[in-house]
Amino acid sequence: RRQRQMCIRDSCATIWVCRDRCIRMPDKTPDGAGKPPAASHSHGIAQAVTKLRYDDLPPEVVKHAKRLIVDTLVVAAAGAGRAGGTSSRALRTAVPAAPGRSKPWFLRQPAGVHAVDATFVNTLHAAALDFDSLNRAVHADLVCLPAAWSMAEASGAGGRDFIAAYVAGSELVSRWSRAAQGPSKGWSGTSLYGGLGAAVAAGKLMQLPDVTLRHAIGLACSQAAGTQQANVEQVLSKRLQPALAARQGVFAAHLAASGASAPEHALEGRFGLRALTQPGDDSQVLDGLWQQWQFLDTGLKAYPVCACSHAAIEACLSLRARYRLNANDIASVTATVSPFMARLVGAAFSRRGDAQVTAQFSLRYHLACCLVHGRIGLDQIEPQALDDPRVLPLIERIRIDIDPLNTAELAPASVSIVLQGGREVTARCEQVVGGSEAPLTDEALFAKWTDCGARAETPLSADDLHRLVEQVDRLERIQHMDRLPPGLEGLIH
Repeated sequence: RRQRQMCIRDSCATIWVCRDRCIRMPDKTPDGAGKPPAASHSHGIAQAVTKLRYDDLPPEVVKHAKRLIVDTLVVAAAGAGRAGGTSSRALRTAVPAAPGRSKPWFLRQPAGVHAVDATFVNTLHAAALDFDSLNRAVHADLVCLPAAWSMAEASGAGGRDFIAAYVAGSELVSRWSRAAQGPSKGWSGTSLYGGLGAAVAAGKLMQLPDVTLRHAIGLACSQAAGTQQANVEQVLSKRLQPALAARQGVFAAHLAASGASAPEHALEGRFGLRALTQPGDDSQVLDGLWQQWQFLDTGLKAYPVCACSHAAIEACLSLRARYRLNANDIASVTATVSPFMARLVGAAFSRRGDAQVTAQFSLRYHLACCLVHGRIGLDQIEPQALDDPRVLPLIERIRIDIDPLNTAELAPASVSIVLQGGREVTARCEQVVGGSEAPLTDEALFAKWTDCGARAETPLSADDLHRLVEQVDRLERIQHMDRLPPGLEGLIH
């Protein structure tokens, strides 16, 4: 029979002296095991989410949310229709939809499906054109809005609760992204953090208590994935990754509601999401939460291509307009961008990937289209547009230079054009048009919506779009999101 006695206690452990050996028993671990639940970042976030109410949202946040809702819906309408190409229609057939109360947008599908499936399909279509809103490095609305909408329909929640859940998820996706530290390793922030935001939005609409919501966040962490390799190789999994993240987030909330548990320190633990993917300080997520709204930084994209190209596109278009250039005037073009921009859009032009994704992620192609057509729009990302005999020769005269001192993700960028006579003209864009510092005008935004609406499976007219704006402006008055007013129901479903 062993006899033991405590002999010493230090700051790391209690040491027991036994008859045959000493045993070190840790009092605490790097994972924070044994701490009360509130000590974990995910639990603190869950507590803050469960306390948030619609009335806590500032008027400017609600106003911006409604504009973002319309933008995402209209972009998804085009993505579900002709502009999304055959790939969008083919990909959604891979989902064996289970019956439920949620309805995919703009498919005129009479039967409802499960919220998990509706979330996947709606995110897939909203991602198809790369025309959705952007909050710095993440497309938060792309995952959180479909998750919140589908779950609001499934739960019969009202418009006020729906808006609060959607905004909470998007705000947190932005904060998780901005809390990342150090250079990007190549993870897709939208996919990595989007599932967490979708779990928050869905869990809030399911009225999960804070401990259960913390499990939902942890379960979403267990599924978090998605890398920029899809962007680099310009393949369809780029648009699939956000849809997978959104679906997994809603599924995580359902798992948690069913009793599944997750690590308390799923974010900051020794083997948590931060340690194994992108380092970060999640205490920043709670700092100023629901007081300082990063959600208001969400910008509306002016072009249906990767945002890493937008600053160079603006610079190129300004040169074309200022000097009234056409393709025959140009000897060579040089775009100078940051290493991050070059990673996503600076690769040599190649037709080996998916044609539409290539059109959205080749800066050389974007600049050539700007100089030939004076724009880069939905017509230019159609697969057949890549064979334009006016554009292809110009692509060969475009060079991408990398400025190693530029640490930005979206702007600034500059473009220099050498004319046939040897004269060189240069322009630099300091901020992306459509962001909070340079928002799109109402006219430009409605022109975007008109272009998208015309490409829906059932086209949306200008009058339809005006009605959609009016209906979304009254969302907080809806008592049950599964019983939309006829004016909104007829437009969306």
